[in-house]
Amino acid sequence: MTQSFDIDSFIRSRKQTRAVSDLLKAQAADYLTTLASLVRPQPLFGEYLQGAPKGSGRETQHHFKEFRTLFDEHAAQRPFNLINELEVPLNIINSTPELFPLEYDHALPDGSKVRVTSPVRWVVGYASFDLTRFRQVIHDPNRSGSELHRFVVHYLMLFHCFSRAPGLGRLFKGLRFPVGFQQLDDFGNLPFCVIGSPVTSALPADEIIRHSTEIAGNDSFEELIAEDAIDAMQDDLREQLIRVLSEASSR
Repeated sequence: MTQSFDIDSFIRSRKQTRAVSDLLKAQAADYLTTLASLVRPQPLFGEYLQGAPKGSGRETQHHFKEFRTLFDEHAAQRPFNLINELEVPLNIINSTPELFPLEYDHALPDGSKVRVTSPVRWVVGYASFDLTRFRQVIHDPNRSGSELHRFVVHYLMLFHCFSRAPGLGRLFKGLRFPVGFQQLDDFGNLPFCVIGSPVTSALPADEIIRHSTEIAGNDSFEELIAEDAIDAMQDDLREQLIRVLSEASSR
């Protein structure tokens, strides 16, 4: 999205983006709530979780060993630098998944940085473990090591549960809200679960971003959804059916 905007069209684009984003997020959140039971840690970890019923010994032990390896791989690395070891049973305070804004840094030509929010992708976390608070804890020189430890454990737990849920990725893709894993700015190599949507968004020209942040008096910006992005939405099932019909008619 590199075309120039006048102020009226820019404001209209922002309003349209917010309306579409709110609808998409509500739909994604509804799907996530409906399928939350598939990514609960209790059935996987059993007695390795505080307050959870005993599971099948070999399987729960396997999941805990995998999780301990995952924790050891990331917790001691920057920017966390944790020295705490995992305590058994694990204390998972809240295992209800929730959507948080996906943010990243965008560098402008003058060297300044803008914090950009995606209106069509969201980070999956646990309720009570807000991603913004996680970021604040990381940058706080007087941070609580125990609080940081809880954040790292909970986000790694969610990653483990999503990555071990058979067929969940195909199910979300069929709903047109694909699930993927990626690293985020400020969090080192920690893997996060991200839910996308069937609509794309993009940044306008840097000059427009600069003017917008100057007027707003802050260094944040939201990607914009163009009207033609909705027209360009893909329907995988429709494409498959068209292909099947074409192949059937050519036999």
